[in-house]
Amino acid sequence: MENKIVLDVIQSQTGRRTDGYIRFGQKADGSHFQIPVIEIKGTGDGPVLLVDACTHGDEYEGAEAIIALAKELEQCDFNGTFIGVPALNFDAFCTLTRASVTDGFNLNRIFPGNLDTYSTHRLAATYMERVAKQADYVISFHGGGDVLHLEPIVGYIYDDTEAGHKSQEMAKVFNAPYTWKMENLPFSGVTVQEYRKAYGTIGILPEVGSHCGRLHDREKNVGICLQGVKNVMTWLGMKDYGTPERVKQMDVELHYIHSWNGGIQKLVRRENEIVEAGETLAVLTDVFGNQIEELKAPWRGVVIGYWSVPVIRPGDWWSLFAKILD
Repeated sequence: MENKIVLDVIQSQTGRRTDGYIRFGQKADGSHFQIPVIEIKGTGDGPVLLVDACTHGDEYEGAEAIIALAKELEQCDFNGTFIGVPALNFDAFCTLTRASVTDGFNLNRIFPGNLDTYSTHRLAATYMERVAKQADYVISFHGGGDVLHLEPIVGYIYDDTEAGHKSQEMAKVFNAPYTWKMENLPFSGVTVQEYRKAYGTIGILPEVGSHCGRLHDREKNVGICLQGVKNVMTWLGMKDYGTPERVKQMDVELHYIHSWNGGIQKLVRRENEIVEAGETLAVLTDVFGNQIEELKAPWRGVVIGYWSVPVIRPGDWWSLFAKILD
């Protein structure tokens, strides 16, 4: 696909790399709502690969991987075009929050957006038309943010079409321990879903890292993101980064299990544990130490993640528990 991304502001231009911003509204102080974009044109023909991060502003690992990879690509030969968006939800990124403090909407629930309503809806619509529409393939990075622990897992949009099969293959090529068939999401308006609907774009949604372990595993998780993009680029014929050692993978159907009550939680089963139906995953107590809720596994599955903050509120995501598909 011929790349037709037009930037409103060019911050810098060096060789084949251009950094700049797409604007979608002015604020009262004269500054703008804007999307930072890195564009690097390859030395040969090939696909347009879009890699973005911080759809939720507190999910940073993908952003660091994009910045590091862009530094590499501007100095080497590759085919196609690399578009990096390290902080899609730039307002939320700058305030260390999941959603923009301007309107509070969850950006990954409102795609394809709407130019005529709130700023976050306008962001989604602008990004769809001016960036995502131009891509052949998309990697949209997410993570656990400030309150969830997640094992590295890559979501894909599957159906029995060429695009569906390629999405699944792309997820496996990324080379994370879990691949996630995203057929049962309890919410809509997700980036890669809407790109497929609107443009037929093949995309994946890796969930890697969180604040829960960044003191110890930040560099490891940034490395997973960086190597994952390189694996996809090799698969697309953009650049040969070699064949990495394949991790043991499990294909799953992820479910978000909510708490009924609020209280202090204690995890009984941890990440990567296989749990039989009826076994206890976690318990919840009140401030006097009385148990008020017990979370039991609804089926045989594997623990992918959980609410890692000790205090849990009524209705919060408590466990990210997955059915095993293979």
